[in-house]
Amino acid sequence: MAALRFDRKLRMTKSKKPIYCSTRVRLSILLSSLFLLGIAGVGRAQAEPDLSGLWKQDNDRCQPKCSGDVTLHIEHRDPELTIETTIAHASLSPGHAVQKYATDGRVSISMGTDGDELHTSIIWKDSSLVFSIEEHEDGRILRSTETWSLIENGTTLKRIRERPNGEEQILFFRRIDPSPRPVANPNL
Repeated sequence: MAALRFDRKLRMTKSKKPIYCSTRVRLSILLSSLFLLGIAGVGRAQAEPDLSGLWKQDNDRCQPKCSGDVTLHIEHRDPELTIETTIAHASLSPGHAVQKYATDGRVSISMGTDGDELHTSIIWKDSSLVFSIEEHEDGRILRSTETWSLIENGTTLKRIRERPNGEEQILFFRRIDPSPRPVANPNL
């Protein structure tokens, strides 16, 4: 009986029926809980990836195909997101713009590479950033939504741009700096 008490802990329920819980069972429950918390922490870290880096548009993969030389220099420290865009076309003067955003849904106002005023709010949806954009151009307001996702193990940034009329454009950017920065897991 002493060996039984050493190996098992006696617990009583409201019905006064004893429930025996062995050390192995308690250890198993504890390890399972820690494992599930670890998965949840990894899922959270992966749900909000860091987009920081230097990116070059892959014109051949874009749908429809694009031309010109477009690069993005992104600094991402959630909720702060700064995107420096440089566009060079053979026939046009180069464009350059720096936009500062917040990824918590607040509206940010900035200028595009073409000088248009952009009113943008950004939120996380799973592991993607969703941009709601109002472009103020020549007295008109052009609305669009962009969804930004990292694909191919973080080496490619995929941007899907949709307009209310059903028009869609998919842009791909290749990471041109050596490697993505590791995502810090705040749960560890």
